[in-house]
Amino acid sequence: MNNVMAGIIGGVAAVAVAGSAMVFAQRQDDEGPKQVATRTVCSEERVVTKKEWGVNSVVGTVLGGAAGGALGNQIGGGSGKDIATAAGAIGGAYAGNKIAKDKYPDKEVSYRQNCREVPVDS
Repeated sequence: MNNVMAGIIGGVAAVAVAGSAMVFAQRQDDEGPKQVATRTVCSEERVVTKKEWGVNSVVGTVLGGAAGGALGNQIGGGSGKDIATAAGAIGGAYAGNKIAKDKYPDKEVSYRQNCREVPVDS
């Protein structure tokens, strides 16, 4: 029985050694990772950002306030005229600001460079 057991263990050991030798031989033949020639390709991207406040919104506010004040001045008399002028100026400034932001938004333009590596065609 001991001889049979020794034969089985010996056979398993021989298979394990032979298998690891085959794996080692395959790894030895492997050339490893191949190096591929690459080149860098860059492109520029235009980035436009809408600003919350800028020249156009300020001009719209000022012009709207002046127009609203002029229209409000045409209404009423005495102290009512002063109140109407102030209300017209405030309303006109608000409206002018909104119109300027919607129709003529202030924009900030910048450029971003994107680069990547691509394989060289042979």
